[in-house]
Amino acid sequence: MARTRTVALDDILAPHTPAIRALCERLRVLVRDTLPTATEHGYAGWHAIAYRHPAAGYVCGIFPFTDYVRLLFEHGVLLYDPQHQLRGDGKQVRYLEMRNTDDINAIVIRALILEAVALKQ
Repeated sequence: MARTRTVALDDILAPHTPAIRALCERLRVLVRDTLPTATEHGYAGWHAIAYRHPAAGYVCGIFPFTDYVRLLFEHGVLLYDPQHQLRGDGKQVRYLEMRNTDDINAIVIRALILEAVALKQ
């Protein structure tokens, strides 16, 4: 993970609408519940909230945009995705894109998070 300046999570979320902040908060709770030992950091350069697992390192991040939020997986290309829900065409990264809380599929997200950790241990 490239080094970037850490900031308060409010600095990441403050510029966004209440709807985008609520979507980020729902994802934050889901990630923290799934990975209680992970640390959560705001990164100014990425404009993201990143999650680091003690054994697996950087696992995923929440990236708020104007009209949507991405839950990005560092090694998403390796994750099992039979329904092709992960987006992205790079060599490594994949993400889920959500525009409202109805787009959050907790079962799928938990499975992806746990698999992302398992891949890196």
